[in-house]
Amino acid sequence: MKVADSLTESQFVVTRLTPSQVGALGVIGILGEKAALVLDAHFVPYGKSSIQSLAVGSIAVGDWHHAMVASQLASGTREGTVRQSHEKPECVVLVKTGMTSWEVHVHGGQAVITSLLGSFVSAGAVNISWGEWFACNGNNDRSMFVREQLAQTDGFFAAQILTRQLAGYFERDIEQVQEVLCSSRKSLEKLKAAEAVINRLECSARIGMRLAKPWHVILLGPVNAGKSSLLNALAGYARSIVSPYAGTTRDVLETRVVLYGWAVDLIDTAGFHLENNSRQPASKIEKEGIERALVAAQSADLILKVRPINEPETEWFSLEKVGESHPPCINVGTKADLPDTKQDKDNSHSKASVVTSARTGLGLDELVKVIIETLVPEMKDQADCFLGGVPITSGDRDIVRDLHQQLEIYSRDL
Repeated sequence: MKVADSLTESQFVVTRLTPSQVGALGVIGILGEKAALVLDAHFVPYGKSSIQSLAVGSIAVGDWHHAMVASQLASGTREGTVRQSHEKPECVVLVKTGMTSWEVHVHGGQAVITSLLGSFVSAGAVNISWGEWFACNGNNDRSMFVREQLAQTDGFFAAQILTRQLAGYFERDIEQVQEVLCSSRKSLEKLKAAEAVINRLECSARIGMRLAKPWHVILLGPVNAGKSSLLNALAGYARSIVSPYAGTTRDVLETRVVLYGWAVDLIDTAGFHLENNSRQPASKIEKEGIERALVAAQSADLILKVRPINEPETEWFSLEKVGESHPPCINVGTKADLPDTKQDKDNSHSKASVVTSARTGLGLDELVKVIIETLVPEMKDQADCFLGGVPITSGDRDIVRDLHQQLEIYSRDL
């Protein structure tokens, strides 16, 4: 059944507006003329307020009684009913969002949200998805896309950018440029202002097109280089198995972290064997792990080329194995806490490595800083490019390109 059909037939829908897992807050939305009747049957506001007297945009705090008052709903009147109360009521916040639309805010336990939804469904409401809810409340396709992206986003920087787009920042920037182009009086000052907006939009487009997609950072290095220990230190917990024996990591292992507000998937891999070493050749399983590491590196956003600084410098791995168009690379020295490594530290610094110790935490903050500056150089080079509108779809990008071309014509006509 389509949303439009269900609204026409019943004028009564309900949805869960918060993620379907345990959280600090749960919100459900209700739309329809019958909503107030169900609310009256379950909700008892504190004080002398009444939901009937609430203005749009107002809130009321009170108790929610999960027991259904069947006689009240059947008769359609609030007179002479006796409220059933067989359980402890929930403290909720009721928000009137429209003439016939409401939100109920409560703590985010699964049982509580399920009971709230059930109260309306048993009274005849159609339980719809949150996407359908926003669609039937007049949201356009771009607004729906932003909300979907927000639901998938882990890092708070991406969430901030998307929230600004939900507030209409992109549309405002576009309107500002269009006003300049449509003005009957051409002005160099107006042109510069419009060009600044377009330049900012173009600068932010690369990040805007992938806000819900985490960055992939892969750790490559010889066996026993400390890759797993480094990953665990960055993640803050033991995600990868750490062992003094070579070949412990034999597959590709991903760990989601948030670094400086950006979601990053750290990818641990099997270690490479140095040429002409005394160890026996890699087993078939280890070789397969190395091949998987190379495949994963081809689609990564960044390579951390890891080596222990207490071992002689050798060219154990060439980035040509990843491919000609390999991702950017950061050299990382590990095991800086081991004795007699001062000279090795100096050598590593001279070769632009970030020297680290997973055990003491040395260099981890610097490494995180370098990782983010490499992945998102816009944050350093043009820090304000994400504070306004940001293109987040191919359609947005096309609009910006078209306006850029129009501004070039405008410039030539001055």
